[in-house]
Amino acid sequence: MKSLQIAAIHHMPWLEDRHTLSDGRVCIRLTTAANEFDAVTLRHADHYAEGEPFARATDTPMERMWRDENHEVWQAVFRPHDPRIVYAFILRAGDVTLLHDADGTRAVPEKPEWVNGFHYAHAYPAKEKPQWARGCVGYQIFPDRFRRVDVPGEETVEPWGSKRVANEYRFGGNLKGILEAVPYLAELGVGVVYMTPIFLSDTSHRYNTFDYYQIDPLLGTLEDLRNLADALHEKGIRIVLDGVFNHCGLGFAPFKDAMEKGKGSEYYDWFFFGEQYPCGYMTFGEKWAYMPKLNMQNEACAAYFLDVGRYWLREAHVDGWRLDVSPEVYPDFWRQFRRAVMAANPNAIMIAECWHDSREWCTVGDMFDGTMHYVLSEAIWKFFADRRWSLAQFDAGINRAMMLYPQEVQNSMWNFLSSHDTARMLTRCGGRVKSMRAAAFFQMTHPGVPVIYYGDELGMRGGPDPDCRRSMTWDKVDGNAMLAYYKRLTHMRGESEVLREGTLRTWEVGEDGLYAYLRQTERETVLCALNTSERAIRRMIRLPEALAGCKAVRDLMTGKTHNVQGGYVTLALGACEGAVLGRAEA
Repeated sequence: MKSLQIAAIHHMPWLEDRHTLSDGRVCIRLTTAANEFDAVTLRHADHYAEGEPFARATDTPMERMWRDENHEVWQAVFRPHDPRIVYAFILRAGDVTLLHDADGTRAVPEKPEWVNGFHYAHAYPAKEKPQWARGCVGYQIFPDRFRRVDVPGEETVEPWGSKRVANEYRFGGNLKGILEAVPYLAELGVGVVYMTPIFLSDTSHRYNTFDYYQIDPLLGTLEDLRNLADALHEKGIRIVLDGVFNHCGLGFAPFKDAMEKGKGSEYYDWFFFGEQYPCGYMTFGEKWAYMPKLNMQNEACAAYFLDVGRYWLREAHVDGWRLDVSPEVYPDFWRQFRRAVMAANPNAIMIAECWHDSREWCTVGDMFDGTMHYVLSEAIWKFFADRRWSLAQFDAGINRAMMLYPQEVQNSMWNFLSSHDTARMLTRCGGRVKSMRAAAFFQMTHPGVPVIYYGDELGMRGGPDPDCRRSMTWDKVDGNAMLAYYKRLTHMRGESEVLREGTLRTWEVGEDGLYAYLRQTERETVLCALNTSERAIRRMIRLPEALAGCKAVRDLMTGKTHNVQGGYVTLALGACEGAVLGRAEA
């Protein structure tokens, strides 16, 4: 028998390895050692079929979705006859055929009843995420630095464009300013706006909240927020608030009471006091004494913030929450919070801030719809900006990130190049505009919600926090080449269902820097081709079966058509330039 790495074969009958899609199809994955097996087949049957299920099983070929130097992932997507199924895997390597089932990996048994399949007794269609939140373009705003209109006492705020961007300096950006920019956001192709905190605080970032029921007067009023939400909705744009429920500010009334009265305060157990903490109480991080940590295991504290969550959806007509530092908050609070939010607005969305693998928080569906996809961002930074990874390493990295989640979750993940917590992408790229354009192309053609950090579309620069929070360069809008490029990308995505909701599969990782990948739904396939190198390339590219029979394909970016010959297309791409090829026929 051929020596095989049997120990590398892995299937977890749970979530990322086994899940249903909203259309009722089942997705099942298997991991093996790289370059080990020639073919893998999923053998599946109705669990309650008369007699022995595997005696009348169906074999569905599995596709090799991706590989790196160590592993490869196989995937099958099929529509079951009954939502109660049982399944196993048949693996072939040369003249060797193996079975992998709940008993492990071994030779294929002589009798079907000896197969101990994995049971999937609830393969019912996944609950759809809000349609508006699936694959639309997001836009993140840092309110103090975005746009200001009618600021009372402008002498009390920094001049617009000031280099004093530390958190203690306020620039006076406000809700009326964002309202004025709604036409700009609509023209950009934005589908959802996310604002960092807007509640009363003494810093420009407002992550140290004093009053969760009061908008910071420098930003505006409840009426201003309602007007903004209504104006965005009229343009088909949703609005999401930032909820900081892991910690508060020193001016938060319950914390002030607890500090004053000690254990005699009814709010004492809303926080974590103790001599083991340098400042006498637990904080966000280790050094930020001005942000005391909240105790969401305390029922009264949790109830207060559940009401906060409901209040702003009800009173301000907002469409959901982005939740700060979510992994550090007691998980059961998030389950309660989700129920409260859904009761107030069943079409709302909840997105978690999570800097690592976030399966714990979003794959079950009882907490978050998705997270800020930092795992994907790290891969993008390492390849396009830092040039630490080869193209092959990048492909492995982004596929590894994608395989963490079911497709329904993947379509709701927030994918970004920059944020208020990171250096801006153009600065990361060392000012290389072409590299940033290539990264933006990838971001806009990847599953999930591509989120633009305000000003990135204008080519704004900025180092790590707080330098990434400079005031918006409105004087750079007219004739801005980066802005024009972003609009092409966002409008292309807005017009393409397959780019918003389709799966992704690597097609080619070229030695010349060509990176090609498929975006697919049951109805449509497009081929994304990105030249990641700094030099122009021209060559033939093999088309997938769905496009190979066409007479011509059309580039969704430019509208240009390309003739197809023998299942191939000849494509010329400039440095860091991309194309999205779909059917040219009407």
